Amino acid sequence: PLPNLWQEITDLAEACLLAAAAIVGAKNLTIIAMGKFGGRELTYASDLDLMFVGDDFRAAQHLITVLSIPSPEGVIASLDARLRPEGEKGPLVGSLEAFEAYYRDRAQFWEIQALTRARPVAGPNQETFRAIAHAAWSIAGRDPDLFGKIDAMVQRVRAERGSGNDALDFKTGLGGIVEAEFLVQALQMRHDVRETSVRLAIAKLANIISPEDADLLGRGYEFLRRLETVLRRWRNTSASSLPPDPVEQRKLAIRMGFKDREGWQQGCERARADIHAIYGKHFGG
Repeated sequence: PLPNLWQEITDLAEACLLAAAAIVGAKNLTIIAMGKFGGRELTYASDLDLMFVGDDFRAAQHLITVLSIPSPEGVIASLDARLRPEGEKGPLVGSLEAFEAYYRDRAQFWEIQALTRARPVAGPNQETFRAIAHAAWSIAGRDPDLFGKIDAMVQRVRAERGSGNDALDFKTGLGGIVEAEFLVQALQMRHDVRETSVRLAIAKLANIISPEDADLLGRGYEFLRRLETVLRRWRNTSASSLPPDPVEQRKLAIRMGFKDREGWQQGCERARADIHAIYGKHFGG
């Protein structure tokens, strides 16, 4: 099953990360997994989104270097630490107090939203960071304009990262992966549902959005993530849109277990239509 594959890829990435942390002596560094790494839902060619808490800048830098050293087989992992406070302009490592003050006073809304998937994986003060993250996103969840702000972020992601061909953009397009994930995070924030996995959060939201909608949302999301996984394994790249060539689409359909392109296309359209319909119920779109 697909969730088992995500878990296995995540476990492998986490084992590599912890081994590298031991090599560089990062025992005083608290390492926070974010995004799909935080949600234990990594797939092929996924970056490891990380944040570092503490005061050991040297250990954090060495950790990134160890995991990023090129070899004939490639790098161990592609790391992305830009979700930290102030992004690339901010310090690589920050204290608990600095993180808490940033999320309380200066963080952009999307940065707080991202904390719904924050998962400490190593180091001291893990529970303290969990409490800081939860306080930040649960307070933001009371914002009367919560859904308006998150919808604006969806539109921004679509404009900045989409190819301009909505039919091919299964990640950023209408009813795509981004709509599903941002909807789930908005509902988590509003109803204080603590769960870093999107798939498991959907199950926990069943009594809030209705079991029927949770089932459709979960099936649609898993279909698109399976499509993403198969496409990335096939192309060995972090693809997030479909190949435009019908012949290539047929190859993808067969790799996903369909007999023909037409049945696969119907599956894609149904998954996206279900996601977008449920998204519209909550965002008024």
